[in-house]
Amino acid sequence: MEHVLRVQRREKLGTNAAKRYRKEGYIPVVFYGKGEGNIHALVRRTELLKFLHEIHGESVVVSVFVEGEEQPRMAIVKDIQLHPVSDDVIHVDFQLLHKGEEIEIEVPVVLKNVENAPATRAGGVIELLTHTLAVKSKPQHIPAHIEIDASDLELGDVVHVRDIKTENFIIAEDPDMPVVTVLKERGGVEVGPTEEEAASETTEGTPES
Repeated sequence: MEHVLRVQRREKLGTNAAKRYRKEGYIPVVFYGKGEGNIHALVRRTELLKFLHEIHGESVVVSVFVEGEEQPRMAIVKDIQLHPVSDDVIHVDFQLLHKGEEIEIEVPVVLKNVENAPATRAGGVIELLTHTLAVKSKPQHIPAHIEIDASDLELGDVVHVRDIKTENFIIAEDPDMPVVTVLKERGGVEVGPTEEEAASETTEGTPES
């Protein structure tokens, strides 16, 4: 899905001007990139909120049409500032991207199929230790998220960075860094052996006649 934003350059800076723009239905944004000046701009509130809702916090490249420029620029969301009381979006920072230039960016981690995992059925807890990972990639290959499939995880398993499959990008983290762990307890109580395991242990511990 292609994402597009149309922005107009901001004439006035400062807190008072920003408040006035918000009352008029705009949200202030800034675009910054390597080797170029910042672009202070405004986006219609409805358009920006629709875009943020569509991406659901994922790392998505957006085509930005800046007022007065013929060609769109590529950018990605870097920071969203919320109002401390209302949680309304009041400002967004974007990083400008250049085709062919490798960048490093934080990408969300998504854990899938937890309910179907053997560890879950055995009463264990599958825990995601980090919600983002640093990724190095060219703009066109930035993953929206990094997906980890938990469907084969057993009690005691650990998924490290080195275990995650990648394509056209690399994870810029310590390969030995744990990302997912499977705990053998739930609610702080150690999970005991299953009936089959208990029967097996009893049989193994019985002396031969």
